[in-house]
Amino acid sequence: MLVAFGAPAAEGAQSCPQVSYSAERARLQKLLAANAFSREESAFLLKGVDQRLRELPKVRLNAQGAECGIQAVRAFVLGCVNETLPDILTSLRTPSAKSGQAYWGKADVSRREAGAIGMIHACRAAAMETFFSGP
Repeated sequence: MLVAFGAPAAEGAQSCPQVSYSAERARLQKLLAANAFSREESAFLLKGVDQRLRELPKVRLNAQGAECGIQAVRAFVLGCVNETLPDILTSLRTPSAKSGQAYWGKADVSRREAGAIGMIHACRAAAMETFFSGP
């Protein structure tokens, strides 16, 4: 899933986002609620995305990343997820069915959770490629 959707995410990572982290996070929370994610699923995903974004290494920002700032880069990731996740969710058959996969310390996530996690990782990878340098 990451490979299939990583390229569109990377294409969107061309300039500094003009939105705030809190606004994009609130938008994601609304998106999850609008797509029948349970409270438990939403809380799990929001906690997970917050953790993945905190892990972005501020000290490795490249010139563009430094110009934008770490909060803008984090907002970009959330904005990317907000833009790409609806298409993923509409493509899933039986989104509430269990996937059989374990992610972020949770066993047997639902297919919709797995789709969201995949997009979070794809968007984070696009941001890493665009706004960060070296390993």
